[in-house]
Amino acid sequence: MADVHDVAAAVLAAAGPSSPMKLQKLLYYAQAWHLASHDRPLFEARIEAWSRGPVVPEVYRRHAGRTYVSAWEEGDPRRLAPAEAELVRSVVDRYGAFTRHQLSDMAHDEEPWKVARAGLPDSAPSTAPLSHSVMARYFRRLTTPVDDAVSEAVANVRLEGLDLSPEAVAEIRAVAAGRATADEAVARRIEALLKS
Repeated sequence: MADVHDVAAAVLAAAGPSSPMKLQKLLYYAQAWHLASHDRPLFEARIEAWSRGPVVPEVYRRHAGRTYVSAWEEGDPRRLAPAEAELVRSVVDRYGAFTRHQLSDMAHDEEPWKVARAGLPDSAPSTAPLSHSVMARYFRRLTTPVDDAVSEAVANVRLEGLDLSPEAVAEIRAVAAGRATADEAVARRIEALLKS
């Protein structure tokens, strides 16, 4: 398992000077995609569901008060295994063009942060940890083809001896395709059931 400081150094080596908030979000996405791909964490350090999105407190304590971070002296990207370094580069390629605020907004819309916050208002402080299993499941779904994801969901329901209506399957498809969040789909189904 990599050290979070080595990962932070690798992020900055790939992304260039970044704001502390952007560094934090790129660390979150690196951890999330590693969990989704390998079923184990990239680094051990805890990620918490702060009001501005996922934050690694161990890294935050070292950059608090800085406007930009250009290098991470506490870490060395050369200590990452080749596959770990490649994953970090792919995360920076995917997310590096977004601003710190866009990354924060994206994380706020994702299940791992929402689940950890457990209904707290966005502005409320929290040190609740993000669940590795929720991160792995959420990001793994992002790589599953929509038809496969829908088929898996329908099959899981059938294993319980239940059937889904065509409307429920349509909502599952909307979530799998990224056109709706699970919360939005559930709200629409409840509203439709109350009207019938």
